[in-house]
Amino acid sequence: MSDQTLYIEAKEDTPMVKHEKVGDSNVITIAGVSMPENTLDFYLPLIQQIDEICSGSKKNKLIFHLEYMNSMSNKQVLKLISSIFKKDPELKVIWQYSNGDELIKMKGEEMRSILEGIDLSVEEIKL
Repeated sequence: MSDQTLYIEAKEDTPMVKHEKVGDSNVITIAGVSMPENTLDFYLPLIQQIDEICSGSKKNKLIFHLEYMNSMSNKQVLKLISSIFKKDPELKVIWQYSNGDELIKMKGEEMRSILEGIDLSVEEIKL
């Protein structure tokens, strides 16, 4: 089991990514704006790193709090969740949206309908 931690600073067009060990659980938070010029350059290494962090653990939680996500990021986020779910069928995904952000709320609900069988909750964050 890896104690590897991951932290990627948010940039103008890419989200902050943070891994925390909470007891024996992995909590990975992805927050901010996701619209990188080359989505694969950002997400492929990220998916590999998160796969490594989560492999061997059955207590993984992904928290998304995105303010904006383009369609290419949407595809990569789906790949990320699916990839971890294959290794950890008990994966918990929390899709957060800011109070009144109907677009991000709808994206979360869309993800939940696409990713059947995954424990994905859509939660409003009061600011």
